Amino acid sequence: MATLKEVEKQLRESKKKNREKDKIIEEHETHIKFLHDRLKLAKDDLFDERQKRLNMTIDDVMALVKARAEFEEKQKKDKQIVETFENQIKQSEKLKENAL
Repeated sequence: MATLKEVEKQLRESKKKNREKDKIIEEHETHIKFLHDRLKLAKDDLFDERQKRLNMTIDDVMALVKARAEFEEKQKKDKQIVETFENQIKQSEKLKENAL
């Protein structure tokens, strides 16, 4: 049979383990609350975006189409500039190699 000191020691160890588990549970609850808040914000943002798109006028749609076309044109030009620059780098490297 366990003595009084052994039982008290087991009690202290059990209380210590319970405190550690309580801390872990509290951290998990805080994390769950944080994720829940993020989810709620995302849901609200998506709802606002859907409402904005549902309430668009034809003029707004045409402006979006025009802006998208301009963006794609700019992207195409930027891509061409990058390709030209890369080709110039390759040519300069070839010239350096030939010079050596």
